[in-house]
Amino acid sequence: MTSNGKKNSANVSCRIDKTIYDELLLDAEKKGISLNSLISSIAKHHVTWKRYADEMGFVPITKRLIGKIFKNLDQKTIESIAHDLGGTVPRELLFMTFDKMDFENFMQILEINAMRFGSVKHTHDDGVHVLNIHHGISDEFSHFLACAHQKMADDLSLKINITNSDKNMLCLNIEKPTID
Repeated sequence: MTSNGKKNSANVSCRIDKTIYDELLLDAEKKGISLNSLISSIAKHHVTWKRYADEMGFVPITKRLIGKIFKNLDQKTIESIAHDLGGTVPRELLFMTFDKMDFENFMQILEINAMRFGSVKHTHDDGVHVLNIHHGISDEFSHFLACAHQKMADDLSLKINITNSDKNMLCLNIEKPTID
């Protein structure tokens, strides 16, 4: 960031296939954003997620399939899976993305990881981060996410509070640890 709080940027020129350019232009128009904003968001998605997804073994599946799978699992199985994955996947992603484990990097990884499931609202005020994950899958999936996030918080001695868990959304607060 610069001294006035703005992010640094670089002016880039490159050649792309005309058909791809036209498709990107249409997508930007449909979203009501500039082509520059669309390309920046694509690049950010690549840097924060895509370049590691294959390496970490992520596969794309539909929300509908996830919902059907989770509806057929009992609570104990959901909690067991969450306990196993909640302690490993975000940590692996964090160390592949950042050079060090700290609270701010951890919160960025939680947000990036949660974006796989739908829209995410991440705010923070006075040391409390609020993460609202709108996934639209099922109650069981919300329970899975809650247990996975609880496992991560426990492993890092963080205080977490689940404020909402329903068939569409999981909302949680995570307190930034105070240094004694």
